[in-house]
Amino acid sequence: MNLSISKPDLVRPDDKRIPVYLLTGYLGSGKTSLLKSWLAQPEFAQAALVINELGEVGLDNQLLSGATESSTLVANACVCCTGLPGLAEALEDLFWARLERRMPRFPNLVIETTGLAEPGPVAQALISSDLLKERYRLAGVVTCLSASTADAVLKQHAEARAQLAGADVLVITKTDLVSTANLEALTLRVQHQLAHLELKSTPSLLTSAQANLAASDLLNSLLLHGVSDNTPLDQLAKNSKIQSASSSPHALHLHKPGVHCDICDHDHHPAHAVHAAQALWWPIAPSLALENLKAQVRDLQNSLGADLLRIKGRVQTPEGKFVIQLAPFEEQAQVCADELTWADSTRSGLTVIVSHPLSADAEQLLLQKDISSLGI
Repeated sequence: MNLSISKPDLVRPDDKRIPVYLLTGYLGSGKTSLLKSWLAQPEFAQAALVINELGEVGLDNQLLSGATESSTLVANACVCCTGLPGLAEALEDLFWARLERRMPRFPNLVIETTGLAEPGPVAQALISSDLLKERYRLAGVVTCLSASTADAVLKQHAEARAQLAGADVLVITKTDLVSTANLEALTLRVQHQLAHLELKSTPSLLTSAQANLAASDLLNSLLLHGVSDNTPLDQLAKNSKIQSASSSPHALHLHKPGVHCDICDHDHHPAHAVHAAQALWWPIAPSLALENLKAQVRDLQNSLGADLLRIKGRVQTPEGKFVIQLAPFEEQAQVCADELTWADSTRSGLTVIVSHPLSADAEQLLLQKDISSLGI
C-alpha cells in the first residue's frame, strides 16, 4: 500500500505560503544536532519549530530551547499516525499566533519528527485542512542517516527504509566516526538501495561531520527536487513519491497498550496492528553516582540487546548534571555535561524506547530498575 508524499514546491514570486521543512531520520541519527546548528545560521535564524518526541519528558525541545522564539512540542505520540491531530493543531496554532503577533513573524518552519515516524503521513498533515493548505507548503523532506550505524539500521528497521525512500535530501551524518574508505563504500550501498526503490526522483546526498553541514548547502540541494507550483498541493499528494518499506502504512505506530486506537480498530488484519515500540520513563535518583549509572545502562544494553532502541535524557548525579544519549547499535552511551538550565520542574531521568511486545524476562528487568511508567 502506498504512502503519498506531497512533493516540495518551487517558490513562485507571488507564493506567500510558509515553507515547511520536514526533518526525519531514525533514532539517534543526529537530527537535533543538525537542527541546532541550522538555527544559528541566517537561513533558519527565525524559523518556527514543531518538535515531536516519544515519551512523557522531551529532550530535543530542551536541547533546542533558546534557539528560536517560535516553537511547540507534540509529545507522547508519534506524529506519523496517532499524533497527526496534534501536529495539525500545532501548525494552526503557530499560524494564528504569528498572524496575531503573539510570536515573531517566522519566515519558515521545521518539523522534527520522532525517529520512528514515516514521512508520508506527516506530509499529508499539511493538506488536512483548508487553513494548512492555504498557509503552508512542503519545501522538502530531509532524512538523516548515521554513518556509523547505517547498515544495521536500514537492515533491521522498516521505518528507516521508509525515511530513506521519502527523502528529497539524504544527509549521512557522523561521518567523523568512520574512515574515508568506509564512508565511500556506505555511499555506494545507499545509492544502490535507492536505485532499487525505483523512486520518481533520487534524493540529493550530502554528508555531515559533527553537524557541520551548512544550511545554505541544504537549501541549494532541496531546490533540485522542487516541482511546478502550478499544480495544487492536494493533487500533488496523490502522486506518490515513495512506496512504504513497511508492510502497511500503519504497521509502525505507538500508543499505550489497551487504549482505544481508531487505526487498529479499523484495520483487523493482524499485520496491521503491530506496535513496534514503547517509550518508558527511568527516574534517576540524584544520589546515584555517574559511574554506577553508566554501569546500569551497559547492563540494560547487554540484557535487552536489539530490543533496546534508544536512551536519552537529563540526569543529576553527585558529580553534576549530564545529558545521556544512546542510539541504536552504538556500543556505549554518550555522556556530556548538561549546560541547559534546570527549572524546578526538570526531572532527572531517562526516556527508554524499547521494542513492543517484550519478553517476560525483559519486562521483569525493567520493573527491577523502576523503568515501568509508560510515556507514550
